Amino acid sequence: MTAAAVVATGRVGLKIVVGGWAVDVATVVPAPGESLSAAARRLAERIVAGRHGLPAGAVRVASLLPSGRPIVSDDSGVMALSVSMAHERGLVGAAVCEGAGVGIDIVDTTVARTGLDHWLVDAELAAASPGMVWAAKEAAYKAAGLDATFRPLRVTIAPSGDGSFSWTLRDDWRSAAGVGRFLEAGRYLLAVACTDTARRSSPGRSEGVEAVPCS
Repeated sequence: MTAAAVVATGRVGLKIVVGGWAVDVATVVPAPGESLSAAARRLAERIVAGRHGLPAGAVRVASLLPSGRPIVSDDSGVMALSVSMAHERGLVGAAVCEGAGVGIDIVDTTVARTGLDHWLVDAELAAASPGMVWAAKEAAYKAAGLDATFRPLRVTIAPSGDGSFSWTLRDDWRSAAGVGRFLEAGRYLLAVACTDTARRSSPGRSEGVEAVPCS
């Protein structure tokens, strides 16, 4: 399975369509010694400033505690935008969407990823590489905005042959679903996920799945 589109590294505000939503996506190579998280945050601020015609210094991206979910604001307050950031070995990325929750994740396709099969089901492994599925799971988790611990086995990915995928997420109390696209940026693969699923209660008990960090 191949990615659906190519993102030119360093280009800010590349608009792509994910499902029915327009998403601004960009990647940049951070400066030597620069914090990856800080570089990703500044990139997200540049995207928002560009799409709204604001000075770069007027936009701020901050993280909500304890989940770390990002929110964006300007001088008038919190903006009605969804923003997501990711970084991976020398590249940072950001995605911004209005009208839907958005999530982004990055994997380096030249790096062997061992141990991922434990977090993937057979149907996912048959449809795409482990790195692609993992990136899609992380992007979907971020898009859902549930402020819950990331549990990969509770995110189900269904890749399609055209570089898109659908996804569902279910935790103890809530569920979400949406769509996504795979993108290329040099040796890196990006997954961008979107959803408009409202947060809602979901029956069921914890299955005792071990939680893992989500970058």
